[in-house]
Amino acid sequence: MGSALRRRWLVVQLLMQVWLAANPSLSERPCPKSCRCDGKIVYCESSAFRDVPKNLSGGCEGLSLRYNSLASLRAGQFVGLNHLIWLYLDHNYIASVDGMAFQGVRRLKELILSSNKITSLHNTTFHPVPNLRNLDLSYNKLQALQPGQFQGLRKLLSLHIRSNSLKIIPVRLFQDCRNLEFLDLGYNRLRSITRNAFSGLVKLTELHLEHNQFSKINFSHFPRLYNLRALYLQWNRIRSMNQGLTWTWASIQKLDLSGNDLTDVDAVVYQCLPNLQTLNLDSNKLTNVSQEVVDAWISLTTISLAGNVWDCGPAICPLVAWLRNFRGAKETTMICASPKKAQGEKVMDAVEAFGVCQSNPATTLTVSIPPTPSSVPVQTEHRPAILASPTGSGKRGEGSIRGPTSSAVTPPVALPPEQDFEPVSFHKIVAGSVALFLSVAMILLVIYVSWKRYPSSVKQLQEHSAAARKRRKKARETERTLSSPLQEYYVDYKPTNSEAMDVLVNGTGPCTYTISGSRECEEQRDVEVEPGQVRTAGSGQSFIHLFFSSFIHLFVCLVLICLFVPFFLLLLTSLLSPALGCPQTSRRLLTRFGSDPL
Repeated sequence: MGSALRRRWLVVQLLMQVWLAANPSLSERPCPKSCRCDGKIVYCESSAFRDVPKNLSGGCEGLSLRYNSLASLRAGQFVGLNHLIWLYLDHNYIASVDGMAFQGVRRLKELILSSNKITSLHNTTFHPVPNLRNLDLSYNKLQALQPGQFQGLRKLLSLHIRSNSLKIIPVRLFQDCRNLEFLDLGYNRLRSITRNAFSGLVKLTELHLEHNQFSKINFSHFPRLYNLRALYLQWNRIRSMNQGLTWTWASIQKLDLSGNDLTDVDAVVYQCLPNLQTLNLDSNKLTNVSQEVVDAWISLTTISLAGNVWDCGPAICPLVAWLRNFRGAKETTMICASPKKAQGEKVMDAVEAFGVCQSNPATTLTVSIPPTPSSVPVQTEHRPAILASPTGSGKRGEGSIRGPTSSAVTPPVALPPEQDFEPVSFHKIVAGSVALFLSVAMILLVIYVSWKRYPSSVKQLQEHSAAARKRRKKARETERTLSSPLQEYYVDYKPTNSEAMDVLVNGTGPCTYTISGSRECEEQRDVEVEPGQVRTAGSGQSFIHLFFSSFIHLFVCLVLICLFVPFFLLLLTSLLSPALGCPQTSRRLLTRFGSDPL
């Protein structure tokens, strides 16, 4: 029945061509109403057409019916447009397409049917258009593709089936698409891929399988995609990847696995991708990457590892060592999820701060020392390292120092990487200098406040000191005067009344006199005390009171300094340690004083 229908349409097409040849004026019809014509291109967009316009020119090479209200495509609907090269039917309401809808447009190279409501297609729908280069079926409601759906499309270069409801890909569906270079099957409901699903796609360079429902990927299902360069598998549910066959997929250059549930990375998968240049592993559940995997990343130029649950323990060291030597583009926002002390820290910073990889055996350098026949030990640039004890405790001091021996074979000497103490010493110097500066500033502040608080007491102390110096000077002068051997005496004669009468009458009488010391001494006794020296005892008491008050004040200030300086030192150390690359010191100090380090 199908062959009879095909013969019937061939007869109809032949009759139409004969009729158009007999009436050449009909092939050059005027532009349809509500359309815009540009030479041989007709634009009938956004005009609410429910059917294909009838009076289209037979010489039309391009027809755009976008954003209309087409509901279906009937058989032979485009007969007479045998020169049509491209046809845009996107953004309509097309739900059904007849198997012979594109009969008569054999020259068609581009067909756009995206953003419609197509649920199924006959397997003969595209047989009349073998010259198609670009076919777009995206954003429809296709639930399945029929075997032989794309049979005969040997010139097809690009196929878009994005955002449908496909659950399975039939075996050898693309067998005839030998020139296909781009295939987009993203945003569907695919759960698995059969072994020969992509058979025949020998020239395919880009394959999109993102946003499906894959849980497992086996690279043996892509054995004949020799020219595939980019494979997109992001945002699926992939938990594991494996390589069933031993073969090398040398063409792959870009692999996107972001947004999956990968917890481990198989080294065999990457060993079969020797030319992989771009790898995206964002937003998975990776905790570490083994040494075998990073050894297989020999050609990478771009890598992204953000959004994983990295365990910043010894198992992360191979990846950290590889990233340190990696010179390509990389995503640096790798955050530690464990252990608890490193949560929220960047992986590279945490490994360096906590010294995770410094004691890791995987990063230990081994150097073999050749035996020497002489008894003089061989001098090497490496220092002997403390080898771990057989019990594996890993504590320093439990090993033994292995020196040169006279045996024929000398065991390798393990040289652990030297720790960098420069940040620790620098932060100690800075913290000590700041603490010393604060102490001196505190002492100067106390002296200044004391001077401002007790100005009268200080003035009295100064006056008392000046008066004391004057008294000591005069005392020394008095002692020198009294020690002189020459003394001057004077007679103080004071006769009484009777004695005076006897002297006047008789000419003689008794005489009494007193001998005193020098006049300077006498005058010294009668000298009045200067006004500044009247309160000698009071000044002494004031001095004692001032001395004790100043002493107590100074003692209190020293106690305050002793209390606050350690506090300032602790605070500065805790603040400066993270900034200078010593978060361990900060956490240790804060933990010792009862604070939560995190």
